[in-house]
Amino acid sequence: MTAAASALRDPDRALASRDSGLAGLPYLLDNGNLSALLGETVRVTRVRYKPCTSLLVAFRRTRNGSFDYGWALTKTEEGSGQLLHREQASKSRDGNIRVLRPDPRQPGALVATGDIADDWKLRRNLAWLRKHGVERLGVDWLPPDGHLAGAASVLRYKPERRLVLMIPDPAAPVVIKIAANAADAERQLDFQQRLYEHGVPLLPQLGDPECARHGVGASPVWGGGDLAGLDDAHAAGGAHRAGEALARLHGLHVRPDAAPGDWFDDLIRQLAATRAMVTALVPELEGHARKLESGLPGLLGHREERTSVPVHGDFSADQVLVGGSDVRIIDFDRAHPGSAEADLGSFAAVEEATLAAPGAAAASTHGAGGAKTACLTEGYVQAGGRFRQKDLDAWAAVRLFKGSVDPFRDRSPEWAADIAWHLRRALELIA
Repeated sequence: MTAAASALRDPDRALASRDSGLAGLPYLLDNGNLSALLGETVRVTRVRYKPCTSLLVAFRRTRNGSFDYGWALTKTEEGSGQLLHREQASKSRDGNIRVLRPDPRQPGALVATGDIADDWKLRRNLAWLRKHGVERLGVDWLPPDGHLAGAASVLRYKPERRLVLMIPDPAAPVVIKIAANAADAERQLDFQQRLYEHGVPLLPQLGDPECARHGVGASPVWGGGDLAGLDDAHAAGGAHRAGEALARLHGLHVRPDAAPGDWFDDLIRQLAATRAMVTALVPELEGHARKLESGLPGLLGHREERTSVPVHGDFSADQVLVGGSDVRIIDFDRAHPGSAEADLGSFAAVEEATLAAPGAAAASTHGAGGAKTACLTEGYVQAGGRFRQKDLDAWAAVRLFKGSVDPFRDRSPEWAADIAWHLRRALELIA
């Protein structure tokens, strides 16, 4: 077996051997090793990796008959002092951060672990929510001791980034989002109001500007699920209406102060960061990543030719809730001025990635997307939206490239082969 084939077959082992400075890495990437270290059965659900610097993971476990989440973090020996500092700071406020030493032969190999409430970047906003936010949101859900476990269901947890909870109240269930970085409350509320006035179907937002300033947002649970969970036969109507809603979003006027800076410059930085991460994870794919990094910008239009519209920024079928014959678009956290085809291409790329089997060969050279994308674009055009297929394909390639490292972050068993599929399909779309 060649070295390249071996790396694709056992990518975690290959990664650990390359990044030997992170001695704790093998314990955090393997469910069995981490379970043994923690003394309970856990499954890693999300990772954040900074090559030669740190690895942060979220893990899920079962406690008292329900799912519970925690995190574990390892750093290089030079960063171990920070882990010990966090442990001491946690003890001073009755927290649960522990620093473990998995291998006595490697005193610098430390692993810090804790509960969601101990999340170093989220803890302040979580504490504010417990003390003040519940009343401002108009809900009553946390027990007197303030613990999350048993009080709400964790829908998503990205350590040091975001926590999404659902309050399972049968009378009025609510989804609460807690972000590490607070939003610009006034700008966010103004944008939501403009969307509502322009007929973009949204969910009501609970809370006030003070909630937004502490990274807290909430909305009632609505509909029967998202568009991603429907098969093509049942999704056609919802995808068509989502296209109509997207056309209304893109029809909004972009205000001069909508977002400082240039989205194109931001994209260039994102492409470079993606190429660097792909190279760190699977060096054998560096050539494909460099081709995409260098080839994509020229396909997205010259600076003077670009017409900006308000774009969702992370548009996909799971951002569309469906209820009967109606839809709601959610999660406008990444909205910014940009190209209309960016949203359409994002939707198409995520649909393809969802349909692709792990390690599958690249698809044929037809345009990006599948049946849902076809219904989406049909509704989009009928509602007055306009796009060019070649630009949609180029933006789909952008989303495939930027999303190529998600299989690793989400702990797909075949993540290296999945990354290879993303890159091959992206290159096909711009060939």
